[in-house]
Amino acid sequence: MATIQGGERRETSQGQTDPAHLREDAEIVEGELADLTAELDAILAALQRLDLGSYGICASCGRTIPGARLEAMPGAVECVACAES
Repeated sequence: MATIQGGERRETSQGQTDPAHLREDAEIVEGELADLTAELDAILAALQRLDLGSYGICASCGRTIPGARLEAMPGAVECVACAES
């Protein structure tokens, strides 16, 4: 069996799946899973802040986080000024 990435089949000369490519594919999937897990955690934390009434309030300075920032990054916990410092 061959692995397929980006539409490209990768096999050894004997028609077997190349183990090096399987490791590479597994690392890519693990990285994507870590990214999605972090995104889910941020969303769950935002929902918790919403329930507590603190959603949209900067965790560092206490000012309101602009709606445009929250629209772009719903899990934002800081205003732009605090996030950049």
